[in-house]
Amino acid sequence: MFQGTTLGTGYHITLYANLDPQQITEIEVGIQGELAILEGQRSHFHRAAAMAFGRFWAVLPTSLQHEVDRWFHALAVDRLTQWFEEHDLAPSAVMVEVGGVVRGIGDPSGGYWRLSLDQAGLPAPDGARYVRLQDAALVHRFVQQAPAPLVTPAAPLSVSVIAADASRAIYEASLMIHAGPEEALRLAKELDSAARVVVKTPQGIEIHHSAALEPWLEP
Repeated sequence: MFQGTTLGTGYHITLYANLDPQQITEIEVGIQGELAILEGQRSHFHRAAAMAFGRFWAVLPTSLQHEVDRWFHALAVDRLTQWFEEHDLAPSAVMVEVGGVVRGIGDPSGGYWRLSLDQAGLPAPDGARYVRLQDAALVHRFVQQAPAPLVTPAAPLSVSVIAADASRAIYEASLMIHAGPEEALRLAKELDSAARVVVKTPQGIEIHHSAALEPWLEP
């Protein structure tokens, strides 16, 4: 396992591989090199955005900073996964996680990565559900501020999406989390997205699984 902090969050990388000390060092250097590039790009973006808002005597909104960081987390997952695919270390399986964005490739013990779809702070009326992630990415998106119960109309609380890579998954999840519940479900169908949409209604919590998600779910 390799772990540390980057892009304002933590990262964890799990490998199934037989590595000698030189290979371990090569991996550590490669990881830090990729993350250093992304840290520089993130800092440059935040500085440019702060200057743009400062011209109008405004402060860069926290919500925008959070949104940018989530995209950088997805980009980091894809960049690190690509780094492993392009090098000759040949691990049998790799799982990369940055800020809760996960991507797994290869064949780990058991044949797939078993990940929970349940999310902290949200009830799970349909029981604990797990997905069998293999050669794909999983992204969770949450609303920044949950709607007050019994006051607001139905609205998405969270969206989880599985896609071939993290950048695609976060793109689809971002479209749905900013839409109304019916629109989110329509988008999931139109995009053929493997999505879970958690909706707050005046009657309680509803959880919807798209048809494309079903093959990924454990029985």
